[in-house]
Amino acid sequence: MTQQFHTPFSRAEAVALWSRLVAGWANNLTPSGSRTLYDGIPNYVDVGGSYEGVTRMLWGLGSWLSYPERPATLEWRGVTYDVEQLTYRALVNGCDPNAPETWCSAPDQHPDSKDRDQRTVESGQIAFAVWQTRDRIWARMNETERQNVTNFLDQVGKRPSYWFSNWALFWVLNHATRKAFGAPYEQAIIDEVMTTYMDGVYCGDGWYDDAATRGPNYFDNYITWVFASHVMAWAQMDGASMPARRDELLDRIRAWMQHYPYFFAADGAFCEFGRSLAYKFSRLGAALWAYKLGLWPHSAGMLKRLVGKHFRWYVDRGAIRPDGTLRQSLTATGSPEVMERYISTGATYWAMQAFSGLWSLRDDDPFWSAEEEPLPAERGDFMKVYPIPGWVVTARDGHIQQFNAGTVKPAYGNKYTKLIYGTRNPFNVGLDAGQPSLDNCLCLSENGIRGQREHVLAFAVGESGWLRSRYPIEVNGHRHLIDTTLIPMGDVHVRAHRITLDPAAAEVTAEEGSAPLGFEAGATPQLRLADGWLWISFGADTVGINPLQGYSSIPQAVAGSPNSVYGYNLLAVLKATPLQQQHDLVCVAYAGSSANVSALPTVELAAWEIDGSFVAEIGGQVITVPPLPAE
Repeated sequence: MTQQFHTPFSRAEAVALWSRLVAGWANNLTPSGSRTLYDGIPNYVDVGGSYEGVTRMLWGLGSWLSYPERPATLEWRGVTYDVEQLTYRALVNGCDPNAPETWCSAPDQHPDSKDRDQRTVESGQIAFAVWQTRDRIWARMNETERQNVTNFLDQVGKRPSYWFSNWALFWVLNHATRKAFGAPYEQAIIDEVMTTYMDGVYCGDGWYDDAATRGPNYFDNYITWVFASHVMAWAQMDGASMPARRDELLDRIRAWMQHYPYFFAADGAFCEFGRSLAYKFSRLGAALWAYKLGLWPHSAGMLKRLVGKHFRWYVDRGAIRPDGTLRQSLTATGSPEVMERYISTGATYWAMQAFSGLWSLRDDDPFWSAEEEPLPAERGDFMKVYPIPGWVVTARDGHIQQFNAGTVKPAYGNKYTKLIYGTRNPFNVGLDAGQPSLDNCLCLSENGIRGQREHVLAFAVGESGWLRSRYPIEVNGHRHLIDTTLIPMGDVHVRAHRITLDPAAAEVTAEEGSAPLGFEAGATPQLRLADGWLWISFGADTVGINPLQGYSSIPQAVAGSPNSVYGYNLLAVLKATPLQQQHDLVCVAYAGSSANVSALPTVELAAWEIDGSFVAEIGGQVITVPPLPAE
């Protein structure tokens, strides 16, 4: 592909960005310095100011101050900020139970579980930052201040009734830090999490299932920004006490990092998918820590290029406000619906994990002088098949698409339910008049009520890149069964759905949409019907859909629900009504360059065989997708 002009990422650029973020943070601290007052949509954690806005900044502050020779101050626009003093003040006042803005208030418990105090999450990076800065912060604390820190960690580090998710690792950093400082701790907690729990959720090849035990198939960014990052933090603090186990867990991170670069587009965009996307470039932290610990299986030059491009992708789209504070949305125009209700105004500062990794490197580390090397998506088109999560990841003209057969997480809707996610066409995160959105998704409707897949019963992916999944769609108390096949072929893919309706249901309608074509205010997308296709184009980007079997109308252009990145979007939508008891739908969808629509492969055949196999002939290539095992 054609290479764009690119200025190499530099340490000076990194320090300037960090200084801007420190200034925005410091200028919005409350009088005690232990909470922040940010613009945004608040939740219960923001009462009295967001403590997460401070505790999560400690990811970056801890690493910056981890080298005694590094300066204590930063400057932004002529103003000097003493980050060492600000960090000391935050820890002292936050952990003091008698301070007016203390973190030691009543538990912030998750409404569904007494085990989920939000401050337990925060205790992980608080503890790690205290350990990192022991020569600069802990050393200057008096005995009362030190005791307050360990008392706070103890308060929010009590053993839960069971290990239910990635949260288990927050307890590990809490107790490992207390162990390092000779304070009371529970070795059994560290042992249980780092052995029994971690083995129970490990699925192989670097993949962790974010659940109580493997099986639900909850694969997302938490593999990077908790499972990887927290294991590496523990390895530095306490890994020497369990060297064989440490090395085994670090080898898993090395395996995960082998996959990591393939989710990034040539322009640095990440294939946004799953929950907690408000954490933005946080995903860089684990890769940088992996490089530091010798676990990065690619070149330093490629990592340097990836880090710089990913930072710039967000910065150039307004993820950081002019005053240096982080937005909750991904971009200046993207929908705030990307948030979950646990995302307070300060929660986005989990993004500082990127700087935790960056500033863990010495100022003269070879990373900074390495000659940049291209990302996989810059080198050329590719297809990566990931059987464990049920994904196929493709690159085409520098853009990434993630086809998803196996990972659906109930209660998070559009963030997991789509059939395809992409960097050129980021998904619609918001509801469509209170209902699931149609982009890259099949929905069924009864009496005006729309449903989508929220569980997967079975799935498979093939070495050639096909995907197949079986899942229910529940609407109005009726449970319909869907068998979906996806066959990616460059910018186009075949979608085939075999629908078996609940016999008790009355009239049922099917709807599905293309990828969303995102755009900003002032743009005028172009629509065109030709040879069964509806094309929607703006500039270099085009989406389209073409019905082949089972639909009852020609495609329609529809304004999409709120998008994760863009202010506006359109998609091409197909409808089938009424559905028969068994109803087959086949279409071809396109998401790619406007220049490529004139040379698409022809679909000569797309049909189910008697044994349940699905066979397609595309551009002269025959692809047979075997049936899934019976329930």
